[in-house]
Amino acid sequence: MTPARRRLPVGLGRGLGAAIAVFARTHGVVIGALAVLVAGAAALGLVVVAHGVALLALGLLATVVHELGHVTAYRLLSPRGAAVLESELLRAALHRESLTRRADRAVTLAGPLAPLLVVAALVPFAGVLPAELVGAAVVAVAHAASLLLPTADRRAWRQAAATVAPGLS
Repeated sequence: MTPARRRLPVGLGRGLGAAIAVFARTHGVVIGALAVLVAGAAALGLVVVAHGVALLALGLLATVVHELGHVTAYRLLSPRGAAVLESELLRAALHRESLTRRADRAVTLAGPLAPLLVVAALVPFAGVLPAELVGAAVVAVAHAASLLLPTADRRAWRQAAATVAPGLS
């Protein structure tokens, strides 16, 4: 899988659209294949297999949602700021201009907390997809807990700029 790197256009809508295009390129085939496997297993009555494969797909989707959280927060706080999104199948990173300490920390928090927001939105479907919701909740909590571990988000939290600084971080 070839890594993708793209400068994000200005504005929330265009920035998110470009980010989704990057993720479609780096994650689309694998997530699509997993979706086909889920459908096939379900059609064959292999419910446990279908749930298991769906959980794998949710793990990959959580990475996408996490990074889209960063992109969304950054574009809301800095609609015209320079930003480059890099993505491979199991790794993604948003390289962006530094903002104020508070804004940098908001952008940093938005990634790990975004999967929790998606899980909260899916709670009404708990009766239909209980295993997937529990799995998604576990993955979402793990993303939030990543702020406590030596991860890129933890480093970004600690290095949040006190003032506006030009250039990409």
